Amino acid sequence: MSKGLLAILLLLIAAAVALAWIAPPRHGVVVYTSVDSEFAQPLAERFEKETGLKVVLRTDSEVSKTTGLLGRLRELKSRPDADVFWNSELSGTLLLARDGILAPYVSPNAASIPEGFKDAQGMWTGFGCRARVLIFNTNRLKKEDAPQTVEALCDPQWRGRICIARPLFGTTRSHLVSLVLALGEEKGLALLRKLRENATAGDPAKPWVVDGNAAVRDRVAEGVFDLGLTDTDDAYVAQDRGKPVDLLFIEQAAAWPGVYLIPNTVSLVANGPNPDGAKKFIDYLLRPETEAWLAAQGARQIPVRAAVPVPAGRPKLSALPVAAVDLGKLQNEIERLSDKIDKLVRGEIP
Repeated sequence: MSKGLLAILLLLIAAAVALAWIAPPRHGVVVYTSVDSEFAQPLAERFEKETGLKVVLRTDSEVSKTTGLLGRLRELKSRPDADVFWNSELSGTLLLARDGILAPYVSPNAASIPEGFKDAQGMWTGFGCRARVLIFNTNRLKKEDAPQTVEALCDPQWRGRICIARPLFGTTRSHLVSLVLALGEEKGLALLRKLRENATAGDPAKPWVVDGNAAVRDRVAEGVFDLGLTDTDDAYVAQDRGKPVDLLFIEQAAAWPGVYLIPNTVSLVANGPNPDGAKKFIDYLLRPETEAWLAAQGARQIPVRAAVPVPAGRPKLSALPVAAVDLGKLQNEIERLSDKIDKLVRGEIP
């Protein structure tokens, strides 16, 4: 083959790959999702088998998670290639709803979902929750001795022993911004500053902020840190792998009690190429049977419906004190505050 023909062939292959990303399948549903592929892919395959509709999942990296997907949906707002946005958390969904990228859709299967887990205008519906938890190394710490609140992590006994994921992305972003909003910006930032000073043990360069919740899990399991803040699914994965870790459904602060909850959210993308298929996929995700399946998988997601069973030894939603979150404030402030919080915890600003 000549060099000229080879160059043309390579260009054609590159164009085909680009079109595979840009163009939706002729009779399928394109789903942008930040849900881990080990859970999203089997659910998509179950849907395909039941309906005959092809699903194309488009995902992002563990580190940036929802952020990259949001960027692409915003970029393609006038010519969307997505039909559904299935998010593993809520704040990114709120931003897309604010920016006019989502369209209202009230699934008939949302009728049994409690009001606090769905948007009044039908822009999103929540289901299958995870929670922010404290993960700790059982070789270093007993559960009864673990701190019970995020505020308690500022105690000197945890000096140099703590790690968190970078709060510019994902659930750590939502969590810490919600904490600052709940306590008030001055008091909330002061708490995070105190946490940083305790975690770095006087060394501003100490790498206590790591790339993602999975990295928090791994650093604690390896004994690099004794404890950290992550999500329930990451902690359960470590336990399933036989790692020396346990988890605690940690509360927040005296002035903001409760566990920080993270529902999945699903939304219809405005002007997507296949709205009918999109609605079928949303209906499928919002079935009680889907919540039960998610609860039984490795992530052990917590159903929002009281009637959906949970595995033995795992909490029902009713057993958890849930931290109240002002979703309007979160929607309006998360982009401004997350950048400020990120710089603060990494020591870029005092």
